[in-house]
Parts: sequence; C-alpha cells; structure tokens
Amino acid sequence: MSPTTAEQVLAAFARTPGDVAAARRVARQHRDLDAAERSALLWSEDPGARLVAVVLLLQAARERPDPDLTDEFLAALRAERLDDPALVDLAAEELVGVPLLGGSTGPLFALAKSDVALVRRAAVVATLAFVKQGDAEVPLAVVGRLVRERGETVQSALGWVLRETGKRASEPALVAFLEQQGRFLARSALETATEHLPPTERDRLRS
Repeated sequence: MSPTTAEQVLAAFARTPGDVAAARRVARQHRDLDAAERSALLWSEDPGARLVAVVLLLQAARERPDPDLTDEFLAALRAERLDDPALVDLAAEELVGVPLLGGSTGPLFALAKSDVALVRRAAVVATLAFVKQGDAEVPLAVVGRLVRERGETVQSALGWVLRETGKRASEPALVAFLEQQGRFLARSALETATEHLPPTERDRLRS
C-alpha cells in the first residue's frame, strides 16, 4: 500500500464539518503520516490543512515528546503561516509550555519579544502548563512583559491566562499583580482576569 499523502489527508478532512473534532478524527486515522507530508499540510495555503497539521503535531508530541515538534510548530508560527489565534490556543500549552516544565523558562521570554503577535500570544498561552502545576510565578512574569501591549491578539490571551492563574495557582498572587499592573490591561482583558474573584475584590480591581 502506498504511503498516505498530504493531499489524501486534506481530501478526508474536506468531507467533514471542518471543525477541531473532525481534525482530531482525521489525524487519528492518519497517524502514520510521515513528517514531510505533515509539513506540507502545515505550510499549505488551506486553513483546514494547517488545522489538521497542528493536531498531528499535538498527537505526535503526546505519543513521543520531541523538541523537533515544538520547533516545527514555532517555525510556521514565526513565518506567519499560522494566522489563526485558535491554532495557537490549541497547541501552545502542550507544544511550547509542557516541554519547558522543570527546565529553563528562558525560551518563553524570548518568544514574548517576537515581532509576530501570534508568537507573543503563544508565549502567554504556553504558561498554562505552569498554571496547571500550581505555578503562578512564570505566567505572571510573562504577562508582566506584555501587559502594556495594545493589540487584541495578545490582550485577550493575557486576560484568559490571568484568570486561570488566579483560579488554579494563586488568587493572592493574581490580586497583587492586578493591583500593580491591572491598569495597563485592556478593559476586556481586565474583566476576564477578574471573573472568578469575589465580587468585592472584582469590583475594586475593575474600578
């Protein structure tokens, strides 16, 4: 039997509703797709191809962690081939954040300096891996580097990650951060960040 090609995977995805659940089904069916064909999907002009490729990267990382998978994702992101925040949100925690647990967090701060907004968003979303380990220090440090950014691409991620930091890692650390830097957040990001705080505290920080 001939090896599966990127074109065959894309044709299979085209017969689905085109959502993330469908991409996961197609990726499971074609888990034997070789790296060159996966790369062809990742660098395709077709948004559906890129979605399936990101899911394939995630699937491969879960089966066998490999820094090359992270590099492949980030290369496409830096080149602005991945232009949808949803793809960042889908993959950054596992492909970028998880490999850094227990090691140097320097790469996160390097990503936060990128000229590409979605790379900076990836730096923020990747810190959810630390949040889920009960670590508030890393996410708050990364958010602190980007809190003055005005673009919605990054600000919406800041609000989301701050909310999760308070909920899963440390509410006092979140409150202290917002007391110092909350004024730099966009209004929508501040509202998201404070969603799970007690009403009195939430109202104080939003005022």
